[in-house]
Amino acid sequence: MEEITKAKSRDYANDNDPFANFSQVVSMGITTVEKGFLVRILDKISRINNYANHKRLAVLDESVEDTILDCANYLILLASYIKSKEKK
Repeated sequence: MEEITKAKSRDYANDNDPFANFSQVVSMGITTVEKGFLVRILDKISRINNYANHKRLAVLDESVEDTILDCANYLILLASYIKSKEKK
């Protein structure tokens, strides 16, 4: 999970702001960072739910196990974001 998070962080965020991609929802006037996390988490839960209902996935390059790990990583990142805000 850590390696996946590090790799995705390199693609989506930057060294100065590890939550840069998540905070873009605020700068675009869409919602809060926390709710942005929740949208991504709900996307993963929806995918897991569809798998549970149909026992198959349409996108084959991401397994259901990958989706579960992504969901867990988003939850950990959300906890880290909230903790970082409390420290400020």
